[in-house]
Amino acid sequence: MVVAQDANGVTGVLDGPQVRLAQPADLPAARTVLARALAHDPLMDWIFGLRADRSAAVAAFLWAGVEGYVLAGTTWLAVDDRRAVGAAAWRVPGTEAVGADGGPALPGPSTLGLLLPADRVVLVRDGFAAMHGLLPDEPHALLHFLGVDADRRGFGLGAALVEAGVAGVPDHLPAHVNTTLDSNVAFYEARGFTHAGSVRLGPRGPVMHGLRRPARRA
Repeated sequence: MVVAQDANGVTGVLDGPQVRLAQPADLPAARTVLARALAHDPLMDWIFGLRADRSAAVAAFLWAGVEGYVLAGTTWLAVDDRRAVGAAAWRVPGTEAVGADGGPALPGPSTLGLLLPADRVVLVRDGFAAMHGLLPDEPHALLHFLGVDADRRGFGLGAALVEAGVAGVPDHLPAHVNTTLDSNVAFYEARGFTHAGSVRLGPRGPVMHGLRRPARRA
């Protein structure tokens, strides 16, 4: 049974694993399941190309972001028999957290430079700049990472993770998500998001779609 919870209690029940807020002790599990799930996402294909250590590179790339979101209390974890099988990490204004040691989160902005050659870093950062143009100008909650293990997809687990996160967004904030999977557009539209634009990330990069969900109150 999926029990989707927010800080105030149960928000929904579906067949499947439990969906709950990730705790600091869940950080390795959240990072690992997201790396597994996103290793072959079109965005990661574009960033890292074909390499034997793709999953490890994706895990390193996600490290600082996932750590911050878990410590901020804005990451949702799907757990089945004590194993993480999915996660959704949000950036919500006013919830930013420092690193686990209380200092600046490392590896920080230099992560790409540790994982990619310099010319590739420039190309990827230019693509990211184009992607940021899809973001709303006003304060908003961003669903930054969503991933479900391949053998658990198609059973409503991704929807449960998204809906739990949306329920936790403050009422006055709109929500936004970017995706490079064309099939995800209809998935998010079914959950109250509307298509807000698309942009190609560099001359050979994937097309990124931006979708927004209005605030529950003005």
